[in-house]
Amino acid sequence: MKFYFKLAATNLKADRRLFVPFVITTSFLMAINLIMLNAYASSDVLFSEFGASAGRSLFMFGSVITAIISVILVIYANNFLRKQRIRQLGLYNIIGFGKGELSKMMAIEKLLLLLTTLLLGGALGTVLSRISYLTLAKTLHVNHHLAFGLSQKAFSIAGMITIGLFIILMFIDEIWLIRKQPIDLVREQSAGEREPKIAWFTLIFSLVCLIAGYTLAVVITNPLEAMSMFFFAVILVITGTYGLFTSGSVFVLKWLRRRQNYYYQPKHFINVSNLLYRMQQNGAGLASIAILVTMTLITLATTATLFFGINEIVNAQTPVDLSYSLKTNDADAANRVTELAKTHHVHVRSIRTFSGPSSTLALLEKNRLNSQSSINGPFGFDNARSVQLMTIANYNRYTGQSRSLNGNNILIYTSNHYAGNTLIIGKQSYHVATRVSSFPNAPKTFIPNLFVAFPSETQMLAALHHLYPKKTLAELKTDVTTNQDLMLSGSHANQTKLYQDLNKSGIALPDTVQSRAVNYDDTTSMMSSFLFLGIVFGVTFILATLLILYYKQLAEGYADERRYTILQRVGLSLREVRSTINSQLLMLFYLPLVVAAIHVGFALPFVQRIMMLFGLPDWQFFLTVSLITLAIFAVIYVLMYRLTGNVYYRIVSRRQPTSRR
Repeated sequence: MKFYFKLAATNLKADRRLFVPFVITTSFLMAINLIMLNAYASSDVLFSEFGASAGRSLFMFGSVITAIISVILVIYANNFLRKQRIRQLGLYNIIGFGKGELSKMMAIEKLLLLLTTLLLGGALGTVLSRISYLTLAKTLHVNHHLAFGLSQKAFSIAGMITIGLFIILMFIDEIWLIRKQPIDLVREQSAGEREPKIAWFTLIFSLVCLIAGYTLAVVITNPLEAMSMFFFAVILVITGTYGLFTSGSVFVLKWLRRRQNYYYQPKHFINVSNLLYRMQQNGAGLASIAILVTMTLITLATTATLFFGINEIVNAQTPVDLSYSLKTNDADAANRVTELAKTHHVHVRSIRTFSGPSSTLALLEKNRLNSQSSINGPFGFDNARSVQLMTIANYNRYTGQSRSLNGNNILIYTSNHYAGNTLIIGKQSYHVATRVSSFPNAPKTFIPNLFVAFPSETQMLAALHHLYPKKTLAELKTDVTTNQDLMLSGSHANQTKLYQDLNKSGIALPDTVQSRAVNYDDTTSMMSSFLFLGIVFGVTFILATLLILYYKQLAEGYADERRYTILQRVGLSLREVRSTINSQLLMLFYLPLVVAAIHVGFALPFVQRIMMLFGLPDWQFFLTVSLITLAIFAVIYVLMYRLTGNVYYRIVSRRQPTSRR
């Protein structure tokens, strides 16, 4: 066994150009898993105010996703390693190593790599976990001196995940060895690919999937429908991308070969010929890069927009500084709240009082308002309205106006244009006598508001009975409450204390007190967590992209090394070699970035509609953040391309004969 350890160590040292990136990848993946698991273990501390269960669920989801990504990436990296070592393993087999000996040698190599990964990944994960915790804790205004769990359980689970990954790799290697014959190991690496045929079915199917995915992104405008169809659209686009990069690229390359003016030029001739015979393998890798880049951009842009749009989200959800419902029509409630505010050094700038039923969802079909419960099948949110009924007296009391109505005349306010002159509720038709263009402190949601004021309480209750047909008029009367909306001035901390004391005072109904300051803290907690996950996922996707780029450059370099040697021997200059290499790399590695940008362009409207569910309807803000994210990532991608491109060039040119320049 000692012999196998020495042999494995020698192999790792000799092929360190292959194994070092592999160890860096596995160590970083272990660190990412450790960060997520430590964040999950620290949910009780980080979200003590917001709710540990929500934070725990969020980070549990992140932990599962990072574990799945880790499996995919290590299998990809291991397959590349094995392919580059086929000739070496074949030679070992020829000089007397049986499959059992090769299996032991490869298993010990994996064991040494595992030990290195556990050491480096544990150390890196500890440092990054601490840094990420301090950053997140500062954002959430958590006491930094609280015990942060570099949790023993998190370390154990991260270690088990890493060990499990290497066990999977050993199992895959063993299956691969069993299926291979000795002569296959020698011949496989030098075996060339046949010219691929155009897979017309795959090409057409991919185009259909891509067009369907893009169509869904453009056509669907309702936020809830967009949420339900998002993953289906993603699957369509991913399927279409892989098909187009494999089959579509072959079609394009053969079309370029038929264009004689383009094809019969040195760098075009070499590039098209090289790519055509290896495009099926290249296509899958390039499609993976395009998908990963798209995921990176969408993830970072979305989470960054949510984080930097916290103020807009809070303003949409809580348009007033403090609101609550009263147990009874307590005329002295406002004075008592004002006195309570003074004890916390908070000044009440204004108080608006509103009496009426709670808002409800209903369907507005043409000029008829129907109860949600009267609709068979799925609720059509395209026609949904958030309906608030009131009397004209309560409207005047809340707005400070002095409007009057009589008969079947009504006053309406809607955040979505309503052109009808009548509104039918139940069996009664009402004439729209007055339209107002604004309503104080109306909430901003993705479902349009429809506020209706009636001349009398009897008419209001009759309309309300149609929207709640299962309730009696007596029950509906008891549902009418008095609400007060306050605008305040005072520090954030003092307004939070006022909210807490008002909840305990008994002035307001339980669970009806809402504070902009408290909502800001809660929203900041949630959006900071989303941003944290977005950064972790973004870094993971960037790592995956870099890994695929690096290994693809190595694979291309080893495959093209002999070809460029022959080309130089027949007269191709070093300058022409560099020009050809640059042209090929540009074609291979900038194409995924362009495709990803197109994907993102179609996805942004789709994602923005989903983000309206969070209360963030500002399209321009989201677009600005997305463009900044795309620009930053483009710079990162170019740096990755330059870094990995140098690897390719060194391999291709390292054994080139002296040639004219």
